[in-house]
Amino acid sequence: MWGRQSRLDRIEQTVERLIEIREATNLRVDRTVERFAEISEATNLRIDRFVEASGQQIQAMNQRTEQLRERTEQLQRAVDYLLSKDG
Repeated sequence: MWGRQSRLDRIEQTVERLIEIREATNLRVDRTVERFAEISEATNLRIDRFVEASGQQIQAMNQRTEQLRERTEQLQRAVDYLLSKDG
């Protein structure tokens, strides 16, 4: 009986240690998940800022392109007018 109790005590200690290990592992996993969530959030913010800045740059380039197109048309009309006077 004494040997049996000692064996039960060892089994109980082992189970308790396994529970402690599982809890510690769960804690590490939770911390890792939280860290990944923080990284993901920061990355999403950087992506949002990049997309916004890119959109603004594209809009500015489109405006500049439109201005250049209008100026080119004005110059073409001026050249056509001057050529018609010479002709």
